[in-house]
Amino acid sequence: MDWIQLLIEQYALFCLIGVVVGILSGLLGIGGGIVLVPMLHAILVAKGFSADVAFHMALATSMACIVFTSLSSILAHHKNQNIVWPYVWAMVPMAFLGSLLATLVAIHLDAFYLTLFFATFTLFAAVQLFIDRKPTQHKVPGKIEISLVSLLIGMVSALVSIGGGSLTVPYLAMRNVSVKQAIGTSAVLGFPIALASTVSYLQDAIRQPAHVPDTFGLLYLPAIMLITPLSVLFAPAGVALTKRLPVKVLKRIFAVFLMGVSLHLLWSQLAG
Repeated sequence: MDWIQLLIEQYALFCLIGVVVGILSGLLGIGGGIVLVPMLHAILVAKGFSADVAFHMALATSMACIVFTSLSSILAHHKNQNIVWPYVWAMVPMAFLGSLLATLVAIHLDAFYLTLFFATFTLFAAVQLFIDRKPTQHKVPGKIEISLVSLLIGMVSALVSIGGGSLTVPYLAMRNVSVKQAIGTSAVLGFPIALASTVSYLQDAIRQPAHVPDTFGLLYLPAIMLITPLSVLFAPAGVALTKRLPVKVLKRIFAVFLMGVSLHLLWSQLAG
C-alpha cells in the first residue's frame, strides 16, 4: 500500500539523517541542527503539520537528538585528548543559562536580526578560517568576555538550532586554540545547550493536556528514536576523521560548512 511505502521511506530517511548528523557532530564539533531542522521541517510539513508548527517541532526534536549525539562525540574527543577542559568549565554555565532563557522566550521573539547577525559572523569566521589567518599573539580571554560570549553562544544556538560549534570553534580558533581542540571543546559545549533546550520543551509538553499521535508536545518521537541511536553510533567515526585529516584541510572543511550555514540562514530569512 502507498501509505506503508511512504512510512518505510520516511523511516529510512530518518536513519540516513542519523548517520550524517553523527559524522558531522564528531568531525566538526556541531550538534547537527543545520541538517536536522530543515529536513525534519520538510518531513513534518509533508505529514500535514502547518509550516509554523513544523518549524517549532523540528527545532525541539533536533535539540533532543543533539543531547545524545553530543555525548557520544564528547567521549570520543576526550579519548583523543581534543578537549580543553579549562575552557569548558568557564563556558558551560553561561551557555546553559543562555540556551535555557532563549528557549523559554523563543516563541515570543522575532529572531530575524539575531539570525542575520549570526549569519554575518559565521561568514566572517569562515573567511578567516579558509585563508588560515593566524592570530598575531596568544590572547587569554578575561572572565567577562568569556561569560558574555558563552551566553551569546547559548542563546543563538537555542534560537536557530545550529549547535554551539558554529560559534564556539571560530571563537576558540581566534583565541589560538588548535582547530582539533576547538572542535572537541565545542562538542562538550553542545551538550548543556541542547539539554537546557530539551528540558524547556519537555516542561512545555508536560503542561499540555493532550498530544498528537507520535508526538510529545513539540517532540516528534519517531525521529528521535531512529535518528538518535545512529547519530550516537557514527559520531566516533567523525572524530576519527579529525585524526586523519591535516589541520589545514580540516579548517577549510569547517570554513565551507560555515559558509553553507550562513548562506542557508540568510536565504531562509530573506526568502521568508
